[in-house]
Amino acid sequence: MSETEFGICPYNPDHRIALFRMPKHIVKCERNYRGPPLKICKYNATHRVLDMEEHLKECLYYRRFIDNRCLEIALTTRIAPTQEDGHVVSTSF
Repeated sequence: MSETEFGICPYNPDHRIALFRMPKHIVKCERNYRGPPLKICKYNATHRVLDMEEHLKECLYYRRFIDNRCLEIALTTRIAPTQEDGHVVSTSF
């Protein structure tokens, strides 16, 4: 059995597409789309939605971005321990 993951086309819910083919499919399907304009998620361009605010509540790519950004901030603002008389003195975090 194949381990290919599938997704639903944002322009036609009847289209079930292998995720690795989704970018190319979206470009073709968008040409024929006659519905309300869809917004493109800046965290994954294959995500096309009507309500971006609602989408970001569920978007795994957005959550990963936020988690990575928080970690990056935490690591850059961390104060390194100092040494006094050969002993490591911890500083408050």
